[in-house]
Amino acid sequence: MPGSSLRILIGEDESVTALGLEQDLRSLGHTVVGIAGDGASAVAMARTMGPDLVLLDVRMPHLDGLTAAQQIHEERPVPIIAVTAYSDAETVTQATRAPIFHYLVKPVTAAQLDAAIQVAFARHEDWLSSQRESDDLRRKLDDRKVIERAKGILMERENITESAAYRILQRTSQSRNMSMADLARSLLAAEDLIRPPQPRVERTTRGARPGDRAQRQEG
Repeated sequence: MPGSSLRILIGEDESVTALGLEQDLRSLGHTVVGIAGDGASAVAMARTMGPDLVLLDVRMPHLDGLTAAQQIHEERPVPIIAVTAYSDAETVTQATRAPIFHYLVKPVTAAQLDAAIQVAFARHEDWLSSQRESDDLRRKLDDRKVIERAKGILMERENITESAAYRILQRTSQSRNMSMADLARSLLAAEDLIRPPQPRVERTTRGARPGDRAQRQEG
């Protein structure tokens, strides 16, 4: 966790429950940056206040907590904890499909909140790590495809082997102090600019006989 004191946003439509959560969080040394009485307000406040963590009730007016969690996490990924009175199988299953990193059933104590915050942060860090690895792998695959296409262009244009085309890309990228993938993208962009436009082929009716086409032309 980023320090012992966190800036926390509460999304709770019951004022008494919200005040109780605020008191518990303050007793744990955290700062409550705001209390939203509905899901839409929670999304808007998360956008403007940039909290470190968000507590959300599952069922709130205007926008339910799980939908609000999805929107908040898409805009700015932060740990989100569901604090709700509902523990039925359907609600829990829905929560597992949302970016919820811990689930607490009311009433909750300060000790339960403290433990949930620590667990939610640990789970969120794991999620961020897996996302970075996934993004890195996707980027490497995209780079490889671009380099392969650029090699093909060089091989055709210069009538050289694949290994020779690779060496040209490698040497040029080093001399220009840029990655091979960026160089390959530049080559592909230039190729698209100088490539002559393909002639348009008039489509004919599939299966039509020459006599049929002649009759249509005469008509």
